[in-house]
Amino acid sequence: MLNLTECRDRIDSVDNQILELLKQRKAIADDIANYKLERDQPVTDKNREQQKLNTLMQKGSEMGLAPSLINKVFRQIMDYTVAYELCYIQDKINNKDIKRSTSVSYLGTIGTYSHLAAHKYLESYAGKFEEYGCNSFAEIVENVECGKTEYGVLPIENSSSGSINDVLDIVQMMKARIVGELFYPIDHSLLTVNGGRLEEITDIYSHPQPVTQCSNWLNIHLPNVKIHYTSASSEAMKEVIRLNDPKIAALGSKNAAKFYSLNSLVTDIANNPNNFTRFIVIAMSPIVVPGFVDAKTSIIFTTKKYTPGSLISVLNEFSKNNINLTKLHSRPRERNARETWEEIFFADVEANLDTPVMQNIMDNLKQLTGEIKILGCYPSNEIHD
Repeated sequence: MLNLTECRDRIDSVDNQILELLKQRKAIADDIANYKLERDQPVTDKNREQQKLNTLMQKGSEMGLAPSLINKVFRQIMDYTVAYELCYIQDKINNKDIKRSTSVSYLGTIGTYSHLAAHKYLESYAGKFEEYGCNSFAEIVENVECGKTEYGVLPIENSSSGSINDVLDIVQMMKARIVGELFYPIDHSLLTVNGGRLEEITDIYSHPQPVTQCSNWLNIHLPNVKIHYTSASSEAMKEVIRLNDPKIAALGSKNAAKFYSLNSLVTDIANNPNNFTRFIVIAMSPIVVPGFVDAKTSIIFTTKKYTPGSLISVLNEFSKNNINLTKLHSRPRERNARETWEEIFFADVEANLDTPVMQNIMDNLKQLTGEIKILGCYPSNEIHD
């Protein structure tokens, strides 16, 4: 019978083999991306992905492995591969080196959801990247527009609380363009130092929003806990580290816990288990999205004043061309408003700007709107269940 050390050595050996196989899989993804690029084939094949997952779950079950484990592991691998292929093709078309180093600005410090989202977006690149935590959304945009960083990551809407108006107001005026999007799960967890036990927790440090979003769980499991509010989730985690008391916890992402060497005592405690934040990625140079890649085009526009039905006329341009809008939101115009109460509309369109039908729509919209501005065309992302 093997002892514990020998067993761990065997696990280490298996893990190294898994890493080597993942490396080989990534190399094959290069060949697949080139093949699809040369033949204008779609990057994603949802039917094949689901069929493959079903087959793998069946094989895993026959080997004594839980289907839920197989689904989670291979979904992550497939999602990474698709993201990598998209980046590979995107950089080929836009004459960039996928192995280059780059830089990104995001809101807050290490461990915020913006920080985690920035990492998720850039991890598809093989090169290194510098990161800059910012104190405001305006600073993120400024860093991109002055050339301090190549990319900026901005949260633009949440599946529970809706659009983030401060970002929409800044997007109205920015010179940068939207070049990407991603959805990040808001997975609030109870984080402690070593030795933490749920029944012994007396104090929690947290930003106000996670407390509200986890209120049901807190009322049931920790009704008498004392809440201390912080300016950010990352600050709450720093405070738990500073106090170094297992009876004190923070609310934060389980993925952020590793940056502060904290333990996830309880995970996924939010009231809404399907809570996602959509982030946009901005850069100074617009990108070209190949026609075989699913794309979105984001625009802002004003309607013609004193023209009844002007908004309907704009929407009809998309409807009659069988093009879907995934977002339509209005905000007060930030600058150069012609009069009080002037509104500006934000729209996300499920279409590639570089197609004849979209070019024709944009030409028509110039006549139907007061003003119109293209914020960017970029590969569309999606949420997997």
